[in-house]
Amino acid sequence: MPGIKVTDIAYVRVKAPSLDKAEKFLNDFGLVRTKRTDTALYLRGTGSAHHIYIVEKGRAAFLGAAFYAASANDLKKISKVDGASAIENRKEPGGGKVVRLTDPDGFSVEIVHGIKQLKPLKPPITYAMNTSDNYPRKDQMVRFTPGPVGVKRIGHVVVNVADFKATDDFYKSNLGFISSDELYIGDKKNICVAFNRCDRGKKSTDHHTFLAVGLGEPGLGHISFEIENLDALMMAHDYLKTTKYQHAWGIGRHTLGSQIFDYWRDPWGRVHEHWTDGDQLTTDHRTSIVPIEAGVENQWGPAIPSDFL
Repeated sequence: MPGIKVTDIAYVRVKAPSLDKAEKFLNDFGLVRTKRTDTALYLRGTGSAHHIYIVEKGRAAFLGAAFYAASANDLKKISKVDGASAIENRKEPGGGKVVRLTDPDGFSVEIVHGIKQLKPLKPPITYAMNTSDNYPRKDQMVRFTPGPVGVKRIGHVVVNVADFKATDDFYKSNLGFISSDELYIGDKKNICVAFNRCDRGKKSTDHHTFLAVGLGEPGLGHISFEIENLDALMMAHDYLKTTKYQHAWGIGRHTLGSQIFDYWRDPWGRVHEHWTDGDQLTTDHRTSIVPIEAGVENQWGPAIPSDFL
C-alpha cells in the first residue's frame, strides 16, 4: 500500500547527557521551554507548534525526526505501511497521535497528527524595511535589544546515511517527498544527495525539509531553524559570539535553496542552523541534477570549512 504526503517537519528528537546544558544552548539559540520533566525537555519557537525540539536525557545521539500527517485518515493510511506501528496516543506534552517507522539507518520516523497548538509568541524583530525605491517605514526608528533572538520554526533536518538509494526510496515512497535538487559524484547516474521537499501541489513549501547525504557514516548532519529576517539572524550571530559555543560556518547565502545561513555547534558538537529568505517551491519546479560541489557553493560568504563535513 502506498504511503502518504507529509506536510512539514514537526520536530527532531535527540539525546544529551545534561538537560541543563542542552536547555541553555537552545535558549541561547532562540528556542524556549514548553515542558520539562526529569528525563526530557520540550522546546518551541515563536510559531504555534507546541514543540519543535525534544531532548531526552542520555548519551549524546540523534534519534530521529517527526513529520506532520495532513489528516487523521493519512495517519491510518501510513499505519498500513510495512514496518509501521499501529496508531498510538502520544504520551508526551502536546498530546496528539503518532505512527512510528524506522528508516534504513535505524533512525526513528514519527508521523504525527493532532498535537496541541499554542498561541504564537511575538516575533523578536519585525519592522518595515526601506529599500532604494520603496520607503514604508516613516517616523519609526530601528532599535534592537541585544540578547538571544527567537526562532520561528524548525525548517529541515540533514541526515548522513549509509545507503543513499535505500534511504531515498524509503522517504519518498512512505512520506511523499520529492527532490528539489539531486547531486551526483562523477557520473550523473551516481546520485548521492537529495534535497527533498514536501509535495504540497500548487501550495508552496520550503526548498528542502529532509536532506539525505549518502557520504560517510550514518548520523546527524544538522538541524535548521527559520529566523524572522536578516537582522534577526545577524543579531543572533552577534549574541552567540559572546558565548562559548563554537561557530561552524557562515554568514553566507547558499546556492541550492538560496537561504542566508549561519551555523553553530551545541555542547556536543551537533550543528544547528539559523536561516532566512529561503526558496519556496511548488510542483511546477523541475528537479535539477548537479555535481556534488554545488551542494556546498555559496552566492556570497565564506567557503565551507574543512571540519564542517
